[in-house]
Amino acid sequence: MSIHLEQEVTGFSERRSHIANAVSDYARWLDGQHGTDAERTGRLMEVVAELRDDKLVVAFVAEFSRGKTELINALFFADHGLRLLPSESGRTTMCPTELFANAAEAPSLDLLPIETRRRSESLAQLKRMPNEWSKVPLDPASPRQLRECLKKLTETRPMAAAEAVELGLWDSGDASERHQLQPDGTVEVPVWRYAMVNYPHPMLQAGLTILDTPGLNALGSEPELTVSVIPNAHAVLFLLGADTGVTRSDLEMWQRHVHRHANYHVAVLNKIDMLWDELKSDAEVQANIEHQAVETARVLKLPRSRVFTVSAQKALSASILDDASLRARSGIESLEYLLAHQVIPARRDMLYHAVTRDVNAMINESRVDLVARLKRGTDELTQLTQLSGKNRELIEQTRASMQQEKDSYDATAARFRATRSMVQGQGEQLLSYVSQETLDTILLDGRTAMEASLTTVGLTRAIRELSNRMATQFEQATRMAGNMLDSLDRDYRQFHRQHRLPKMEVPRLDLASYRNRLEVLMRETESFCKDPANLLLEKRFMIRRFYAGLAEEARKVFKLARMEAERWLRIAMDPVMTRIREHKQYLDQRLSSLGHILENMDALQSRMTQIKQGLGELRDRKMELTRIAETLSA
Repeated sequence: MSIHLEQEVTGFSERRSHIANAVSDYARWLDGQHGTDAERTGRLMEVVAELRDDKLVVAFVAEFSRGKTELINALFFADHGLRLLPSESGRTTMCPTELFANAAEAPSLDLLPIETRRRSESLAQLKRMPNEWSKVPLDPASPRQLRECLKKLTETRPMAAAEAVELGLWDSGDASERHQLQPDGTVEVPVWRYAMVNYPHPMLQAGLTILDTPGLNALGSEPELTVSVIPNAHAVLFLLGADTGVTRSDLEMWQRHVHRHANYHVAVLNKIDMLWDELKSDAEVQANIEHQAVETARVLKLPRSRVFTVSAQKALSASILDDASLRARSGIESLEYLLAHQVIPARRDMLYHAVTRDVNAMINESRVDLVARLKRGTDELTQLTQLSGKNRELIEQTRASMQQEKDSYDATAARFRATRSMVQGQGEQLLSYVSQETLDTILLDGRTAMEASLTTVGLTRAIRELSNRMATQFEQATRMAGNMLDSLDRDYRQFHRQHRLPKMEVPRLDLASYRNRLEVLMRETESFCKDPANLLLEKRFMIRRFYAGLAEEARKVFKLARMEAERWLRIAMDPVMTRIREHKQYLDQRLSSLGHILENMDALQSRMTQIKQGLGELRDRKMELTRIAETLSA
């Protein structure tokens, strides 16, 4: 592992913590504003929690024997002085493996038995069911104990061929797999379905999550990986053999599971040491490697710059043996550079812009509110200064004029309350469009239609209808939000014109990203149904297998969309109500102040002193808000 790569991952973690601390400071700042921003404070604390939990996910995808696990060892675990993850010939990871760090739990290897494939629960659901997993404690202080424990990832066992077919672990119709059938009617299958390695490695503790996915069969038989895990990875490294180039199964995996979905994907031609030839010059060897890289880029329709040539085995050996020249020749440094200078910065920037977009909008609202409060205080101080030394009759006239202004404001506020009541009712309807109850009804109808279909065409039609119904919910929610915003904006403009309240701009609710995610999900589901290997399965088993993952992912999307709608409702309603309420309090306070002055003329100077003190506090708060905004953007 290069120092540069480790520094970048650590820097990503520090940047994330820096943003989280600034958001926390702003939440505390808001909390000190007389408790009028409880909703916004709550939202900010949610943002902080999301930042603390955020992970940088890098997935390694390839057919068997392409060297994925060895590359993971070379990139991240070479400092252990041995192969941490099993990657020797004939002993490689047999199940999808997730490596991460969770300080709240003891280091462990958690293994999900292969038999759970009969269950209807999705992988995401099973992750929340600890009793279903086999747990192996890990000792981070002993690399050899770690290595021995992690050998469990390679375990296989014989299974009756019929059962293996039922579980989607073997295809009897695939000529390339027939040799796996033993004389006793069994085939070798993985013992484990999924593995989670909780290990306190510095880079994992900094927020990196590594996903090792073994082979086309594993991806095809676990739809949740293709509809959720891989599309949500921040980078996918697709490995090929430099000596073979792009094989038929490689191309199938690339087209079905990688190139259309990953945020950032590259091809890695591994095992270039197989092309090293002592009978050829270095230039001839390099030309051969370059030819393979160019041809790979052509077949995969990638820019040449997105194809990397490495020898993971030589890179690992070089790091362990401290051989700088071998490490340079292995090509690992170019891949480390990619992760350090492209993947990590891209994720860092994406995270920064996603968070600061909302938080900066809230800070701007707070800044506008402060400016308005400063102006109101200055206006009142000016008025009282002008009244100083004047007779009681003039103060009574000023109070009567203020009372007329308040009466007019109260009348406008009363009309607005009717609009607010209507909008609140529409808000409940808006949220119902993206509720889990609504989705459950759609999913149940969709599953019934799928099970009733007799052909692949019918199954595809049922999936498209399911997709259309879910997309319609988002469209209806967006349309209703637009109508609500128009009503609020129309009434608020009246406050602005008649009572000089500051202008405010509330963004429109945009659920397009969630609708697009559903469309990708449906395309993946449709592709799964059309896969010839899956068409050979008994239909109800096939539907059950992918339906759990489909439903789980759809629920995630609807949950996020509902959270976005709830957030938008707060943004649309809360600042408006806060400003209207604060302006009413301001008018009430000024009337009360003038009343006290009429009762006791000496109270005028006391009130002026109070206002000056309040203006000083507001200026201090404005300076603090500016500091928070600068920290957030630093």
